[in-house]
Amino acid sequence: AVGPRHLALATRATSTRTHRSAAEPPPHHLSLMSLESRRAKSARGRRFLAQREPKLVENPRTALLARGQKSSAVVNELLTDLFCLKKPHAKHFRRHNAVHPWEDATPLEFLCQKNDASLFGFGTHSKKRPHNLVLGRCFDHRILDMYEFGVEASAAMAGFARGAGGGASGEAKPLLQFNGDGWENVVELKELRAFLLDWFGGKPAEAIAPLALERVIAFSASPEGWGAADGGSGGSRRIVRLRQYSVKLQKSAEATAPHVALREMGPRVDLVVRRVQRPAPDLLREAMRQPAASSAAPKKARNVSHSKLGGREGRLHLPKQDLSQMPTARMKGLGKRGVAPKQGGGGGGGGGGGKR
Repeated sequence: AVGPRHLALATRATSTRTHRSAAEPPPHHLSLMSLESRRAKSARGRRFLAQREPKLVENPRTALLARGQKSSAVVNELLTDLFCLKKPHAKHFRRHNAVHPWEDATPLEFLCQKNDASLFGFGTHSKKRPHNLVLGRCFDHRILDMYEFGVEASAAMAGFARGAGGGASGEAKPLLQFNGDGWENVVELKELRAFLLDWFGGKPAEAIAPLALERVIAFSASPEGWGAADGGSGGSRRIVRLRQYSVKLQKSAEATAPHVALREMGPRVDLVVRRVQRPAPDLLREAMRQPAASSAAPKKARNVSHSKLGGREGRLHLPKQDLSQMPTARMKGLGKRGVAPKQGGGGGGGGGGGKR
């Protein structure tokens, strides 16, 4: 006999085993929506979400480097070198991920949002597209644009360790150099230059001291094949060459400036552009819009100055203090001197005063 309780359990089990319909989004869509509607329940969570809110001056861009379902040793070495170039603002996933950016970019957008990354690099390998590298940018947790490159020739940074002369520090801001007239005359190369400036530029700085310049990243490209309507498939390919050098300042005969010596420190990569996804006009317009700084500008602090060592100093204006009115612990032995003790009252006892 089946009672009402068994019938309810059977109905519940049947409802949990029902398959998703074709119109229902996959699980990563649901997790993406839950991330967007997350609310903090503690002070630590509120501080965490406040760091990810839009700011007038944004944080340094973080790069997410991941591998596809299948990758080659060449792609893995290149992802490791890109991680070293972007440190400490980079995250490297060494496990394989079932992500296809050109077919469905939602899983990649979810990974970028979860790790608070606005730049990404994704490496795959297949028979149709061997040694494939996809670099892209995100805005508002949505993919803004992507470039797909094929790695033709690559030399890892480990091969230049002996002749690099010590290399460069991790957080040193690089100098980006674009060799060739095509970066100024060809529209496609102009767009690519803006993309590479965002990807490899690092933290923005108003000025850099000459002694702090430790590395140079050079890009070179020939203008042939970039302006063709077929995307360079008719004989000439769109090739971009990436080189990185360490900067060493040496003594020179001229007393005005030191001699600059460049030593290649890797990586040395030749990339062939395969596919390009340009940003949508409305999304690009929204990404280029700058908020009004008047409402969000901090108020000027009065009576605050900074010392030569960078310390913060302030001047406080207080009223005159009367120390006699300061409440302190008053003890009996600390009474005022020169005050006669109080006389006993009223003459009781009839005046006897003889010696005893």
